[in-house]
Amino acid sequence: MRFRFGISITIIGMSLITLNVLSITVLAAQNEEIDLETAIQTAIRENSMLKVIQEKIKVAEAHFGGIALLSNPELETEFIGGDHAEQVIELTKTFEFGGQRGHRKQIAKINLEKGNLELIDSTRLLTNSVKLAFFQLLLVQEKLKLAEEIIKHNRQMYDLAQFQFESGDISVSKVSLANIQLQSSLREFASLESDKMLVQLELNGLLGTSLDSTPTAIGGFPDKSNKKLMLDSLKSHALTHRADLKSLKLNRQLTESRLKLAKTSIIPDLSIGGIAEHSADETGFGVKFSLPLPIFNRNRAEVNAAKAEKVQDTAEITNTQRQITREVMAAYIMMSASEKTLKFYDENMLKLLNDNLTLMRSAYELGEVELLELILIQNEFIKTRFAYLDALATYHKSMVQLESALGTSINFVE
Repeated sequence: MRFRFGISITIIGMSLITLNVLSITVLAAQNEEIDLETAIQTAIRENSMLKVIQEKIKVAEAHFGGIALLSNPELETEFIGGDHAEQVIELTKTFEFGGQRGHRKQIAKINLEKGNLELIDSTRLLTNSVKLAFFQLLLVQEKLKLAEEIIKHNRQMYDLAQFQFESGDISVSKVSLANIQLQSSLREFASLESDKMLVQLELNGLLGTSLDSTPTAIGGFPDKSNKKLMLDSLKSHALTHRADLKSLKLNRQLTESRLKLAKTSIIPDLSIGGIAEHSADETGFGVKFSLPLPIFNRNRAEVNAAKAEKVQDTAEITNTQRQITREVMAAYIMMSASEKTLKFYDENMLKLLNDNLTLMRSAYELGEVELLELILIQNEFIKTRFAYLDALATYHKSMVQLESALGTSINFVE
């Protein structure tokens, strides 16, 4: 019994260790630290929409490579029994005119190019969304760190106010004021925690990871770009490189190829065949020619539809060019404004504000300043630090929007 009991204890112990290891592994996966580049690559690899587009590209490749040089010949045979039994064998081959195969090949090629451009454009939009969510998570994380620091100081201030009240140095109203500040900072922290959870959920959805994961953004905000950006160059660059605009221009080529195919389809295909006929008394050979006469159906519906699509394609290109230009201008204005705002928060000003708050806290503990004065200085510090973080995040988000509008990194702009 003791031996079996010992084995049971050993098995239970190993099971508990295994469960602990699995729990730690799951917890580590759910609380994974992730940098921006890893987040982007994960999203591109796992995103279901991109996978659908990749499969569409494979289909387009199959269509492009599957267009045969020549159509198959047709073999027909006919047997008639009886006293005058005979058998007829007919081999026919149809020949297309007007370069119809070339037009179909061009259409398949354009569809393949459009698939690749769709993948590029969808990747651009996905990357834009991942970057914005990542920077938002960074912003909330930084605000939470600041909120924790504020709670710590507010709790110290409240404890000191209670001690001073018990000592008879201050009134109960000042203790209440200190408590109000503490509760306000706790509410701010709780609100930021909710914001963090929502951003994590959004990021998980983009990355294709478990929705229960709680990723932590690491690496901080990128360094500020020193590249001199000119609006005219940016607009020109976007109109040259945006994949969605290139795809629309391919649409116009596709419509042109369909129009040519529709016109050449009016030309009748020539069928040439050889005939062998055998009966009881004799065997004969002959040649067969077949040519449809385009009298009633001249494919006018497809021709007219293709002509109408050409007008539609041109209108869509013009509209998209205008939309791209607007996106570039909006992102540039946002970037310029946020860049100007950031200049108000230089390191010296933030350091001075922090040093001033530290001195005021020390002075309050020594009884040299009133509680209200400390609260005013601390609120100004909080307001300024939060505003700086918002300005920093806004700048980097505007750069993300600008690069998305360009269709490439700003480093490629001449």
